[in-house]
Amino acid sequence: MMSIVSKLSVTEDVTLVTFNRVSADFRQVAAIFERFSMDKIDIDMISQSAPQSDSVSVSFTMNDSDVGKVFAAARQIAQNSGVKPLVSTGYCKVQLYGENMPGTSGVASRAFSAVAAQGCQVMMVTTSEVDISLLVSQEHLADTIQALEQEFGVSLEG
Repeated sequence: MMSIVSKLSVTEDVTLVTFNRVSADFRQVAAIFERFSMDKIDIDMISQSAPQSDSVSVSFTMNDSDVGKVFAAARQIAQNSGVKPLVSTGYCKVQLYGENMPGTSGVASRAFSAVAAQGCQVMMVTTSEVDISLLVSQEHLADTIQALEQEFGVSLEG
């Protein structure tokens, strides 16, 4: 039988950026990403909340090495829109990958339950058809990895 999850990997030194109360007009969201693109900041995990009234929250991650560029871009974004980001460092992206995930129900449930049982706080989740990415603090990294290795019978890539 093929394993549902075939790969477990980690990216360390990740910064989380969140813009709250961004206009639900998608042009403002696009303008935020355009500004970061101008500074050649490589953005990874992206998550947007469903609209609440007339605004959304947008979060994304990047490598800690770009955090200085974030503050420069944030100043310009705040001048143009009045929206300031929350920026925090010290995170790790833990990624589960499996070509057999599509059409298999319960993979996220198993991953979330295993991590929750270890008492690990997940700051952000993104998915695709073949992967689940969890953003956790460096403090919770070892417990998160152990929980996922046990749940899915896969070892961290070295």
